[in-house]
Amino acid sequence: MKKALFSSSYGDLYFELLGNENGPTLVFIHGVGMDHHTFQEQIKPLASLYRILVWDLPGHGASTLKNYHKRFTEISADCLNELIEELQIAQAILVGQSLGSMVAQHFQLKHPDKVLAVVHAPGIELQSHIGQWAKKLVPSFIFLIGLIPEKMFYKSFGKHRAVKKEVQEYLSASISHTGKKFVLQVTTDMCYDLIDPSPQPPKAPLFILYGDKDLGFIRKASKAWSKKESTSQCVEIPSANHIANQDNPKAFNRALIGFLNDL
Repeated sequence: MKKALFSSSYGDLYFELLGNENGPTLVFIHGVGMDHHTFQEQIKPLASLYRILVWDLPGHGASTLKNYHKRFTEISADCLNELIEELQIAQAILVGQSLGSMVAQHFQLKHPDKVLAVVHAPGIELQSHIGQWAKKLVPSFIFLIGLIPEKMFYKSFGKHRAVKKEVQEYLSASISHTGKKFVLQVTTDMCYDLIDPSPQPPKAPLFILYGDKDLGFIRKASKAWSKKESTSQCVEIPSANHIANQDNPKAFNRALIGFLNDL
């Protein structure tokens, strides 16, 4: 296993590279306020067959962030490209969770030749889901969330995104480390990503997973996205919320391994 910090154009990126050096590379991309520990339940079942890269997004976990002058999702996609170039990874299968799904899509738009397949766990397609009029509401929406006291904010983040108590506690602790102010900045960028029109990434094998207890909007968007892509697969993970890979790792891993085996 290699653990290190990589100096990117946007700050130092913490990463871990492990698993089968001769296998296809899986790149895991975590959600807002989290870190590479998000995917700890996936490493052991996959490491014997795959080379695995987990990393902390800029400003998350042990990574730092500078030059925050454009949308966070685009910055993160640029950072990922620099990182895999440094590690001499020519192509990879991307596994993005929530915010990580958006980062994966931006990366796919910029570097389609480096993407073997994409897994969204869960994810929402980059397109105008609401309409440009909604952009005017984003500042007010973020302001209202900002009024929530920090301790309540961190606790609610975990409680409403996971079923298992230990996963809720992890989420609350990780977002507390990331910080409320920064999380709201990233969330603002995510909102605009879902409002602004976006070009569609080139076709690649697509797999979408979502928890059966996730928000109705997420479940509906996941199924609609899969239906739109004729060659995609979509699986509902039982007894799981937004962080389905931790809430029900056995079902999640079984579904993911099945998809990978079919590639």
